[in-house]
Amino acid sequence: MFKHTASVPISNFSDRPNHLPMEGGALNAGYTSVDALAYVSNQLGNHGLIYREDWWWEGMGSDKLRLCFREEKHKVLIGLMGSTA
Repeated sequence: MFKHTASVPISNFSDRPNHLPMEGGALNAGYTSVDALAYVSNQLGNHGLIYREDWWWEGMGSDKLRLCFREEKHKVLIGLMGSTA
């Protein structure tokens, strides 16, 4: 269903520190990758893409988000987002 994949550096979309300097917080996933995924999701939505219909988050490595798209032409939107860092 989502055949067209893109692997993009997390650092292109977030410069947020990965962990808070205090106890507590949410999950141990780290804030940087979650912040980047939220940013990418918002931008793709602003371009009219619907999660689970037009694109899918496949996962993440230590420094990259893996995204899948139904149509290859939608991968170009990742490059148009620019950098927030």
